[in-house]
Amino acid sequence: MTLLYNRKPGLVSIVIATYNYGEYIIEALEAIKNQTYSDIELIVMDDASEDNTETVINKWHENNKNKIQNFKYIKLPRNCGAGWAYNIGFHISCGEYIVIHDSDDISHPEKIAKQVKLLESHPCTSMVGTGFKTFNDDISKAKSGSNWLSFNPDSIENNYKKYLRHCVAYGTLMFRASVLEEIIGCFKAIPVGNDMFFVNNVVNHDFIIENIKEDLFYVRKHKGQMSSQIRSKGEIPVLKKRKIIDNLVSIVLPVKNCSNTVSDALESIAAQTYPNIELIIVDDASTDNAEEFIKSWYEKYKKKTRSKTQIELIYFKLPSESCSPWTYNIGCYLSRGEFIAFHNAHGKSHAKRIENQVTFLKNYFMYSAVGTNYFPEDILVKYDENIEYSYIAEYMPCVNVHTLMVRYEVIHKTAGLNNSIQGASDFEFIYRLLNNGYRVQNLKDVLYFEQGS
Repeated sequence: MTLLYNRKPGLVSIVIATYNYGEYIIEALEAIKNQTYSDIELIVMDDASEDNTETVINKWHENNKNKIQNFKYIKLPRNCGAGWAYNIGFHISCGEYIVIHDSDDISHPEKIAKQVKLLESHPCTSMVGTGFKTFNDDISKAKSGSNWLSFNPDSIENNYKKYLRHCVAYGTLMFRASVLEEIIGCFKAIPVGNDMFFVNNVVNHDFIIENIKEDLFYVRKHKGQMSSQIRSKGEIPVLKKRKIIDNLVSIVLPVKNCSNTVSDALESIAAQTYPNIELIIVDDASTDNAEEFIKSWYEKYKKKTRSKTQIELIYFKLPSESCSPWTYNIGCYLSRGEFIAFHNAHGKSHAKRIENQVTFLKNYFMYSAVGTNYFPEDILVKYDENIEYSYIAEYMPCVNVHTLMVRYEVIHKTAGLNNSIQGASDFEFIYRLLNNGYRVQNLKDVLYFEQGS
């Protein structure tokens, strides 16, 4: 397997997703600090916590800078759920290996070292979990909870492919970052249980998974867990903060060092006739004054439109370069719109682009995605049944991804774009949608203009 862009051999990126777990997270961080494996990148994805999480983490880091030097604390601009928070952490990580770690659980000191050793000695294995114990308040009284796990790679494969039986503990996993080129990350297919679908997706892409038959992880049991709420109340909790907003369009605009070129894109978005829009800008670690320029533009825009419906701006600057297609995915994970529209920083949208695409998707429920004609054409735009034939039979693109609008559930069920076809993530995305039964259309009107038009 090849490493993804900017991956450091031997580095283990431990991604912790947390939300209002300031009470527990320090114990998790201490356990990572005490790992016998030293080449670690620690990424804490704070999913817009409202408790003291930020304060306690910053204080801990200040006291441990000499021990954990490769540390990133990232507070998301809004709550988007653990699955999406993990995915964002995956996409900005730099390690050859990635570890999933809950903020209320604790790793055995040798967990990382033993998982790396297995992956290095088993080059065909892509993911490795471990056994685990459970505890309430006193970790010394932890009890083994691994009786439902499988410890044979063939059994693991059969359980997921044939029986859909969960037999790998999601919270114990380490995997090669190259796996992300195909599986992208976590899905949101259902409100809970997506950990099983994540592992199932890995297995069904024919990656090999193993479990180490040692209890190297400690799972804390407490009332705040979703699983505890389900057991005690017999129902799935309502995730209010992650609710999709009807009729809202989230325009995802990745930018990088574009302060001299993004103005036309911003003005064209501001000029849309559709009244219900939020703009999600994902800054791919720009080194110019892109952030200052965009925020200044937004302040001027708000003053101009005081009496009108205003576009909400979510600006999220990545701490390190992520690159396409991950920047589009990150924007989608932060969105709350019923519809998600892609936009290039070097393009312009016709004033009626968003309105016409929303109208189409509302009138034709059988379609999940719609692009538009554009100028100047770089690929041959096709329509109706010719789109599917072009992708599935001829392997030829005929939809410009920068003109695309999708229903939110498309992202929830696919996790977005992947990099399985190097340099052709836009083609692969449409191909995968069509191959999985989604219907895609192009509007015949020219509603998008590439740079130079």
